[in-house]
Amino acid sequence: MERIARFMELFWLVLAVISGVWAAYMLFRHGWDQGKTWLMFPAIGAAMWGYRRFMRGRMAQWAERERQQQGPEGH
Repeated sequence: MERIARFMELFWLVLAVISGVWAAYMLFRHGWDQGKTWLMFPAIGAAMWGYRRFMRGRMAQWAERERQQQGPEGH
């Protein structure tokens, strides 16, 4: 499960960076009035990356608590 969470975190980060480069190109090419809507995509990608990162940390804390409650035998 942790591998999937890390993959999704990386996916959203890469998507945010790529769409950020594209948004910068569109702003340069078309100007602020027509290009500003492209900034929505890297913002969404960055927000999703932050959310996935936060949730991965919470899931790790939850798993650690579960391990501690089970005790040293794992029962």
